[in-house]
Amino acid sequence: MESMNGLRAFKGNIIYQRPFDNGAIATWSINGSWNSNNEFLLDGAPNNAQAGGNNIALVPPVDSVQEFKIQTNSFDAQYGKTMGGIVNVSLKGGTNQPHGTLYEFARRNQWDANSFQNNARGVPKVAHFLDQYGGAIGGPMFIPKLYDGRNKSFFFVNYEGYREGTPTPLFLNVPAPEMLTGDFSNLKDGNGQKIVIYDPTTGRDVNGTWTRDPFPGNIIPANRLNPIAQKILGYQPKPNTVTPGQAYTTQNFFVAGGQNLDKDDFYNLVIKLDQNIGDRQHLFFRHASNDRTEMRLTNGVAGIGQDGPLPLKRVNDAYVLDWVGTLKPTLVTNFRISFSRYLDPSYGRQNEGFDLSTLGFPKSLESQLPGVPSFGRYEFNSNYNALGRYYGGSWTNTWAAHPTVTWIHSSQTIKGGLDMRWIQYATKNVGNPFRINFDKGPTRKEYNRDDALSGDAIASALLGTPSTTNSGIDYNTFPAYLYRYFAPYVQDDWKVSRKLTLNLGLRWDFNISANERYNRIAVGFDPSAANPADKLIDRTKFPDLAPLKGVLLFAGQNGQRSNPSKLDWTAIQPRAGFAYQMKERLVIRGGIGKYYLNPNNDDLRSPGFSYTTPLLNSQDGGRSFIPNLLNNPFPNGPTIPPGSSLGGLSYLGTDCSASWE
Repeated sequence: MESMNGLRAFKGNIIYQRPFDNGAIATWSINGSWNSNNEFLLDGAPNNAQAGGNNIALVPPVDSVQEFKIQTNSFDAQYGKTMGGIVNVSLKGGTNQPHGTLYEFARRNQWDANSFQNNARGVPKVAHFLDQYGGAIGGPMFIPKLYDGRNKSFFFVNYEGYREGTPTPLFLNVPAPEMLTGDFSNLKDGNGQKIVIYDPTTGRDVNGTWTRDPFPGNIIPANRLNPIAQKILGYQPKPNTVTPGQAYTTQNFFVAGGQNLDKDDFYNLVIKLDQNIGDRQHLFFRHASNDRTEMRLTNGVAGIGQDGPLPLKRVNDAYVLDWVGTLKPTLVTNFRISFSRYLDPSYGRQNEGFDLSTLGFPKSLESQLPGVPSFGRYEFNSNYNALGRYYGGSWTNTWAAHPTVTWIHSSQTIKGGLDMRWIQYATKNVGNPFRINFDKGPTRKEYNRDDALSGDAIASALLGTPSTTNSGIDYNTFPAYLYRYFAPYVQDDWKVSRKLTLNLGLRWDFNISANERYNRIAVGFDPSAANPADKLIDRTKFPDLAPLKGVLLFAGQNGQRSNPSKLDWTAIQPRAGFAYQMKERLVIRGGIGKYYLNPNNDDLRSPGFSYTTPLLNSQDGGRSFIPNLLNNPFPNGPTIPPGSSLGGLSYLGTDCSASWE
């Protein structure tokens, strides 16, 4: 959409415009600038969700908003950290007279009209409910020691609750019951052509092509079926429908929207206290918080094996303390300090606490896996339903301080200040501490050529042959980064004449790259340093091999700095704007300014501190496979990340494509 002031919104899905949809409601492009790169302020304090990204953190209840301002041309040097516009929202305070509201916005399935799409297909309405309710109250407070016959203390409180169940129908691909016993005789594609299952233990050269033999009758013998795979597949739902024109196991499991609701439970709270101190000082404190819990099932599994955010949390806490003092009629000072905290963890709690040895995996392997015991993650290519989910999330803490001084001199209003922020960004993404993927490769006709009419991922699983692709044990570190940002600025709004106003400003950004709390981060690469691996080479066998050079540099080691990038001293941003009244009803405006993109997390690299232990299923490139590897897919256990303990040998033998300054 586009409005008269040049505001444009892209990417936002219409159903993700709720107060807790932090990402979707931030994907604006203002005045032709980059989308998702705007600065969001709440009572003048930073209101961004994740370090390195301009997501909105806290969206307050509508009844608590006093005013908002969208600056599409922010030539004011007071504002930075944006490649687009400034969105500043101010919240209400109490007034001399008590005022309040109560409200409830409700939707129920029986009250809703059916959708155009459902009507076109003759499909009835699906279950849906929504309640958005709350109340606000504000007014004066009587504090005897501060009361002199006039109200000087005020309060405002707004609470809002939100609960919604959104129908989420699922059309999924699950294995047919007979397939779990090895019977693939019914497996056909959408055209009715048979998909043949081949035996990975067979093979011979046919006109220069290594070709496997099919299982007779497309049935895997019972003595070849892997019991662990059968137990895992036992957690898959059973087919309950047939979709014409689709392959045998495609869109054969349907969950109606009324049976599968994406459920949200959310609250939003604002508390604001205002205090006038004499006639020249004003102080306010504001607390705002909200908490969203979403339950969203994506694979139709009830209980163990569930996939989807169960639950997904989005939690905000934001505090502001603001003081304004009029020292002279022409001199005003303002000091604001704020703290905000944003969390976005996603869980798979139905899978936690599971004993993998009950599936048949070795107890010794389970005891070596990182994190809490869990069911694991199992994927079956060819779009079969996946099973299991692990935990992940991040935390962003933002401290900010903003002192400003405004001086009015003749026809000029001169403002100077300092924008200071300390941003802590911590992640706890376990990845997949136990992930097994299966594909059709082991049961294809030719090991090195794919074709649509041979092989199946479920068949490969039943033969105990996992894929090397996407299988592994993630052993991740949970880093905590700290960004520091300082920006002094000065702005002069000068009314040169009755018709001409000039806006002249200068801002200087100091973005200090993040350091990691325990120095678990790489800060550079020295291409000229001798790599310790050079000493491992037998020069009698390789006399002409050039010396191996190049080592990673780690924070805090051998005198290295703790930040991955040097400070850029050149982020000086001049700003200039003007407004000129050409005629009584004609004003021309213009301006020019320099801005710097908000830095993201691309410079956060921890090679050696996290590692994925790969799975090896073949010694000859996939022609033959290790028999029943699924019984113990990682015989040597997980590789523990060495961190920086190996010095120059860290990350050796793997790709490392990055740049530092």
